[in-house]
Amino acid sequence: MSRFPEIVLLATVLAMAGCSSLPEPAPIDETAAAPQVKPAPDETAAGAPQDAPASGAESQAEPAPAAPPPAPVDYNQQFYEQAVSALKQGDTELAIDLLQTVSRDAPDKPFVFTNLGLAHFQLQHYDLALTAFQQAVERDPRDAVAWNHLGILQRRQGQFDAARESYQRALDIDSNYALAHLNLGILFDIYLQQLEPALRHYQRYQALLGKENETVAGWIVDLERRLKSAS
Repeated sequence: MSRFPEIVLLATVLAMAGCSSLPEPAPIDETAAAPQVKPAPDETAAGAPQDAPASGAESQAEPAPAAPPPAPVDYNQQFYEQAVSALKQGDTELAIDLLQTVSRDAPDKPFVFTNLGLAHFQLQHYDLALTAFQQAVERDPRDAVAWNHLGILQRRQGQFDAARESYQRALDIDSNYALAHLNLGILFDIYLQQLEPALRHYQRYQALLGKENETVAGWIVDLERRLKSAS
């Protein structure tokens, strides 16, 4: 029976159905960049004399209050949002250029590196993707998406123990991460020949999916048959 060598998603992809969608990645800041404040018009020059009051007494105008300065524009946020838009529109190369700019200016934002890795992965720049995912988990060891994709790349390089550890790290962070269960099941099934844990992870994937995937269901039937024959 055939097997998928790996399941790769750009965050939440309906992989087994053959279609994918890129979700809205987390913004650089939890709140949007503050809008610019338009300064109030300065109708009189500071300190300029105003019209004399009706009594004829002369007076000097008080200095006009200073207008609040415009809020700074978060260019990193703008570039990041443009990168997300480019990824959605399929312009992956533009997205990479923008994400690389953001990664230089905001190196403390791990999910920028995660999305950079996903973009490189989409273009099959696997070495660059590997570096980006490693940078992501170095900055945020609880980035389950980065760990999952790091495991895929390690598996491709034949580093099966490292891949298993990376998939497990993803599941330690999010035990309901369906794709990590699926990828770990594939690793156990095809590459490590450990049928019982492969079956458990396939079954968990199906349960989390909420509906039966026919391909994975076939894998489960095949594993159950093989385990029964071996007993």
